Amino acid sequence: MTDRWFGRALAPAATVALLAGAGTAAADVSVERGPTPLENGDATAAEDITLRNDHIVVSIAAQSAPPWGVARGGIVDAAPIKDGEPLRDKLALVDLIPNNWSSWPTTYQNFEVVTDTPEKAVIRVERDWNDVRMVTRYTLSEGSDRVHMVTTMTNEGDSAYEDILSGYVLWPDGGSFFSVPGLQGVEEGEVDGALADWSAGYAEDWAIALHAPYVEYVDYNSRDLYLRQTLEPGDSQRFEGWLQLRPSGDLGEVVQAEIERKGLAASTVTGTVSTADGKQVDKPVVVFEKNGEPYAWTVGEQGRYQMVLPEGDYSSYATAKAHAQSSSRTLSAKADSKLTRNFNDLEAPGTLRMSVHEKGSMEPLDARVTVAEGQTPLVGYLGRKTFFTELENEGELSVQIAPGDYVFKVSHGAGFLSRPVKVDASVPSGDAEEVTVGIERRTAPNRKGWYAADLHHHSDVLDGYTPPEYVIRSELAEGLDLTLLSDHDSMVNLPEASHYANKRDEPFIPGIEFSPSWAHFNAYPIEIGQELQIDPGKASVQEIFAEAERLGASVIQANHPFIAYGYFTSLNKGDVPGGFSPNFDFVELNGQENYEKAYKKARQLWREGDRYYISAGSDVHDVWAKRSGMIRMFAKVDGALTPESFAASMQQGHSFATMGPLVYPEQMFGETLQVETGTEAELGFTLTAASGLKGATLHGPAGVVAERSFAGAPARRTVTFSPEPEGDGWYSLVVTDANDKKAFTNPIWIDVVEHRPMASDDGE
Repeated sequence: MTDRWFGRALAPAATVALLAGAGTAAADVSVERGPTPLENGDATAAEDITLRNDHIVVSIAAQSAPPWGVARGGIVDAAPIKDGEPLRDKLALVDLIPNNWSSWPTTYQNFEVVTDTPEKAVIRVERDWNDVRMVTRYTLSEGSDRVHMVTTMTNEGDSAYEDILSGYVLWPDGGSFFSVPGLQGVEEGEVDGALADWSAGYAEDWAIALHAPYVEYVDYNSRDLYLRQTLEPGDSQRFEGWLQLRPSGDLGEVVQAEIERKGLAASTVTGTVSTADGKQVDKPVVVFEKNGEPYAWTVGEQGRYQMVLPEGDYSSYATAKAHAQSSSRTLSAKADSKLTRNFNDLEAPGTLRMSVHEKGSMEPLDARVTVAEGQTPLVGYLGRKTFFTELENEGELSVQIAPGDYVFKVSHGAGFLSRPVKVDASVPSGDAEEVTVGIERRTAPNRKGWYAADLHHHSDVLDGYTPPEYVIRSELAEGLDLTLLSDHDSMVNLPEASHYANKRDEPFIPGIEFSPSWAHFNAYPIEIGQELQIDPGKASVQEIFAEAERLGASVIQANHPFIAYGYFTSLNKGDVPGGFSPNFDFVELNGQENYEKAYKKARQLWREGDRYYISAGSDVHDVWAKRSGMIRMFAKVDGALTPESFAASMQQGHSFATMGPLVYPEQMFGETLQVETGTEAELGFTLTAASGLKGATLHGPAGVVAERSFAGAPARRTVTFSPEPEGDGWYSLVVTDANDKKAFTNPIWIDVVEHRPMASDDGE
């Protein structure tokens, strides 16, 4: 792989004009080479490129490694400028992805400064993806809050690339995300029903939008905006987009940019916002809906707001942080018209105080509290739908919330250790509602020496949204016995996560997820305080496994191995640098991706005599949107529970993965049971499920061996299977609960030995 420079020389990295504006007018565009000036930025190498004007700063990875093993040449840092100073980096990646995060084999990346004047900067990046030449031009103009991006893909090979998904992706660093208007709740699919062609990441003090007029298909809740295409030999496809940055969580300017680039007829709406008792709302948020779907919002100041809308019919309401929203108002926007809509019935915040304990013992319980019924804000920074009890005060929650009537779902390891409890509450404006909740724990596996961990969990690095404190609070609320953190190619948050786990004397497993473009691997437990010494995007699989060992990891798991960039998928396509390496330990059953296929692959490996055991992880990035420990690994640990003893137990196969049911074997998983020829193997299990049991299926090398069903969804059953082995092999159990959640066990190995009659006392 080569990195070459063409065109005239860039300014030296030491130049301070980038931040200070020395020697240039405030609105001038500048091009600088060197580490990004943005705090917390990832473009840290001498050859990286930064573009700046008086509105935004963006940095292109020319030498630094981009995340997830993609080729160099994308934007990895970006921030708006507020009051003359850039905010800290708000971006993980914006780039043209050639085929939906499939592996990106690349041999060169060339960078050219095409234009560098006070009025405009243009950077040309040329790269390859297989036989496709990709040329991208980034343009930043004077006075603009957006970077214009144009990428051309040209197939220079002899074969077509059929039905591929190509397009720009937007992965902010933290904050919240607003999908393409009209596609809220659509995680992946066609853009039918879309009201616009942009999506945006945002927080209270910033917004980053990706405008993609070509978009036909979205993925990851509109973080990826794709065109489905077939690229024949010699064909080219052009993609045009804009990356827009604003120093506020107001999406009004994003709508204004769409109006300008499309030349849409538009109307201006203004008004005032106050509470029901006449108090001016300082920072009101006015939300506009179209066709019954959220379209955008604007943020006002001192009780007033203004929004420019394309022609059309809308409904609107006003809200604010922890306020109950106003009644809805309709409006019809006409070309060049001005409308007024005032909102004067908001309700000021109230407070919810909740105490959660175990029924019977009255011991406090960590809990996850979710709004099941009641107001939940569309705009992320105005309030949450999900809350977690505190670290310092176990089982206690105190949160400011919009007043109104609610039903809260309160849970502690729900579906595994207990059932969730629903609680009615009425939160008054300007006052507090106090609620006490008792949860019945139906089982206590840790009292039997069975301990649980979620072995794949992210914080707020790159595509994650969860600060380390909330990783720990969420994992505790799920009743996990060990906590874990494993971010993409980063160990920066391990000390902080460990600190919060130690506050509760909870064993903490420090990990890392190596994330090249062709596979992801979790390595744990590693030593805290180290730095990564390889570039996973360029390393071979052997180099990655060697680095895991250097970091102190005792185990390596192949994460979501059958997604587009999973280990087994890439091996099948021949995309793994270094080819197959056997030096991993576990096949992950991922809570969100292809866990049934991974379990099937594990059975295949067992049939072939390869003792790779299963592991399990939720792969949660946002604990407010998805549950930690939705799938978790239970391991039998004799003696003191530590990260090392837990990992050692898993290496021996003394473990099972579950999304609900619990399985206690009479013959330990991972151990070998000797069975005489012609006799039956006696396999006994005690099964429990907080949601009730539905059935169990015993698998062997030839397939399904036996099945059991349980009438009435009992909470507990003891079952015995008595198969007669045809030869050396294994048995693994799958258990299903009443909610169709499953548990998958590691194998019990079978060693068939010849029958040897016992000698009589007289020697005959």
